[in-house]
Order: sequence, then C-alpha cells, then structure tokens
Amino acid sequence: MENLKAIEKIREFIKNQSQFVKELYIYEKTSNFPDFFKKANIRVDIENFNQIILKEETALELGGVNKKSFSLVFPINEIDLVIDGQITLIGKEMDQISDKSIDFGLFILIGSNKITEKDFDALRHFNFISNSIDGFMIRTIPRRFWCRISKNIINNFSFEFLGNAIMHLYKQKFKDSVNSIEIIFINSYPDIIDEFMDVSQDIRNYLDLKWKDKIEKWKKRIDCDYEWECDACPYYDTCEEIKEVLEERNKIGD
Repeated sequence: MENLKAIEKIREFIKNQSQFVKELYIYEKTSNFPDFFKKANIRVDIENFNQIILKEETALELGGVNKKSFSLVFPINEIDLVIDGQITLIGKEMDQISDKSIDFGLFILIGSNKITEKDFDALRHFNFISNSIDGFMIRTIPRRFWCRISKNIINNFSFEFLGNAIMHLYKQKFKDSVNSIEIIFINSYPDIIDEFMDVSQDIRNYLDLKWKDKIEKWKKRIDCDYEWECDACPYYDTCEEIKEVLEERNKIGD
C-alpha cells in the first residue's frame, strides 16, 4: 500500500464533507497543555485514572453496541503526510448533542521516522488513554469500540479537549517515537462513518494483513493450530503470559 495515496483519499474525503456538512470544525492543538486542561477543570495524567464509568454515571456514550463506531490508528514513517496538531471534527460538538448515545469514529494518524515493529504495535493500542483522562473511559471488543463520558465532566468536555488530551498523552508515552500526530473525529452521521470506512479501506486492509501475518508467525512459534484469531481466543490470556515468559528468556539469552 502506498501511504501517500491512502492519505490523499482521507484529505479528499474531508474536503468533500466541508461542502455538504455544516458541522465541521478544524482545531489546532494548544500551545500549553497544562493550562488548557486546568482551564477545563479536567485532569489528564498518564495512566493515573484506572476507572470504570457505570451506565448511571454516564452523560454521553460515543459509539457502542447499538451504534456505528470505529477506531483506527495508523502509524507511518512519512512525517510530512501528517498535519501535526490538527484536530478535525465532522459532526456535532458536545454542547450541540442532546442524545445519550451517538455514532462515533476516531482516526489517529501518527508520523514517526523510526517505527520499529514493537513501536508500531504499541502505538496502535491506545487504551492507555482510558486510564489517563479523569471521567473518560474507553472500551473495546472485537469489531466494536465505544467511550463513556462521566456526568462529572460533561459540561467542560469537548472534542477539542479530547483531541488535545490524546495528542498530549501520545507525546508523553511515546516521546521518543512520535514526531507528529493528527486526529479526525466523526459523530452523529452514520452515513459519513460508512463513507469514511470505504475511503480508509486500503489502510484497514493493510493493518489487517499485518496483524494476521503477526498472528500466523506467533502461532507457528508456539505450535498453535487453532483457527480463530487471537482477540477471540479463550486462551488469549494464557498465551500472552507464555509470550512474556519467552520474551524474558530471550532477553536473558542475549
């Protein structure tokens, strides 16, 4: 897959939406993250809020079982293809939303000039964000993704805030790997989410093939002959423990 063509499709998609959707916002990341978070009165601190937000504590759910949703994180080596610090929202801002649950999609484009295989996998697993924003929770299951926003923070929360928080946390956690980062949010319009899924099909195919190749290599390594993929496997936790043991043994052997 040629990354330039894949990203150009995304750019064209955004340009087209600007002609037909009135709710389209372009934000730039703040120049001072601590002051920005303090002003919103929402705490953001890496891996410091291991929380579960119950249904009755939830003001708004983004995505979920009964809504269309996607999350897509795409790390690339071509830093110049990423508009660093840009946050694009296609859909409604928080103060325009009256529903309790909405369709939601999240695309994170990360530029790095030194992505190792280990870095690539780590950058794509972004659930650490769920433990780093007070009053915000992310949950994922195969093919489903959703976020919950607590009643305690909803009045000060926005997609501009969420975009800045995600950028800040990525830069904190992967400061040696992340050179640039760009975020696209889509909400409230299921047809636009479907269109984005079509536009990003090449990216998703590439990531799926990369993941399946990794699974096959790992299965051969541990002599696994199960047909299901790892994220649906009932022995996933045990397998991960074995993997960690093997990796530690390799380190000792080195």
